[in-house]
Amino acid sequence: MSQNSIHPLPERSYEALLIDLDGTLLKLDQESFARSYFEAMARLFSDRFPPEEFSGHLLASTMKIINCKDNQRSNEAVFFADFCRRLKTERAALDPVIEKFYRHEFPRLRSWGRPRPHARSVLEAARRRGEKLVLATQPIFPPVAAHERLSWGELTADPFDLITTLENMHFCKPHPEYYLEIAAKIGIPPERCLMAGNDTREDMGAAKAGMGTFLVEGEIIDRGEEALPHDYRGSLTELAELIEASFQPAAS
Repeated sequence: MSQNSIHPLPERSYEALLIDLDGTLLKLDQESFARSYFEAMARLFSDRFPPEEFSGHLLASTMKIINCKDNQRSNEAVFFADFCRRLKTERAALDPVIEKFYRHEFPRLRSWGRPRPHARSVLEAARRRGEKLVLATQPIFPPVAAHERLSWGELTADPFDLITTLENMHFCKPHPEYYLEIAAKIGIPPERCLMAGNDTREDMGAAKAGMGTFLVEGEIIDRGEEALPHDYRGSLTELAELIEASFQPAAS
């Protein structure tokens, strides 16, 4: 680990664990997954748009929510306002198509995801300590997509107090507002939260909100841009050990 020890930083302990999904709790070929996702979604609209044009609209609307900082509108509202405008389609016409996609087509992408050894032990350690547990995955998908990807890792939504999704969040990684919104939702000060993930920018962005950070090894994403410092670096096994050492035990 970057701190050369599993023990907490001086005078710091944690009451909540925020943890990323893709590449952290779940092994995921992210490039192949993203390509297959865009291709599968584009097929639903192939009678109206060439695949490249549709994918361009979908990507642009997704980037709209990633870059947006409007705390008055959810990510869902921002996405569909932009997406419907681009497709010249009413939301009511899109909803059944998209719901069908996530129920029937999205599960077919599971070949790109595999269980990550020791992922379950991290969640069990957090629960054993009685801590708040958040699945802090980029909130650009509806809940059904998060639950589905958890299943690819042989995990469930049961241990989590909060899963960040398109519907329930107003910000995205790496903005500090995303992490501050989570802290407010779970009622834990940000300085008492530890964010664990494999992306040097998106996940380590929690440091800007005052949270502790743990860079999970195995599938580290470093785009070479705005890589942020981390408090710890190590395996999921070492993360579980850190939780046992650094998290305040649950009140009896």
